[in-house]
Amino acid sequence: MRSDACLRNRRLPPWRTLSALLTLLALARDGGAQTDDVALKAAYVYNIAQFTTWPGAAVARPLQVCVSSSHVLWDSLRRLQGKPVGERRLAVLEAAPGAQCDVLVLRTVSARPPEAVNGTLTIVDGPKGGYAGAVALIEEDQHLRFDIDTVEAARAGLHFSSRLLRLARNVR
Repeated sequence: MRSDACLRNRRLPPWRTLSALLTLLALARDGGAQTDDVALKAAYVYNIAQFTTWPGAAVARPLQVCVSSSHVLWDSLRRLQGKPVGERRLAVLEAAPGAQCDVLVLRTVSARPPEAVNGTLTIVDGPKGGYAGAVALIEEDQHLRFDIDTVEAARAGLHFSSRLLRLARNVR
């Protein structure tokens, strides 16, 4: 029989944490709460990163999220600076040519950007008929959802957790 202290110290598996977070965030929006959409999108970026596997060489340094400082998500992502992502810590950088990005967050773009290279998870915020990246954040019926393109992820050498794939609106 387990003691109460043992039960209190038991950690949830990462997939349950993601599922619980996404469910709570969705319920907060459904309940009419004043949820900050920008903070919600930043939380999605962070949680999607937690359930992505990068090529082995990238693991030795912080998980670098590149985003333009003029992007609406810049401040919310910066607030996540230093948070753990597996064995790594999150670092938010200004998106610039030649930057070593593990995650590249973009606004709507028409074509695959040159920065979207091997080992980079490209997340497009609100794609409008153009390039949608490996993950597309979609606002639909007052809900935030995401689509996953496993072909694009494989092209970048990335793999997603099956648990994350089950939470996506669409998986290609």
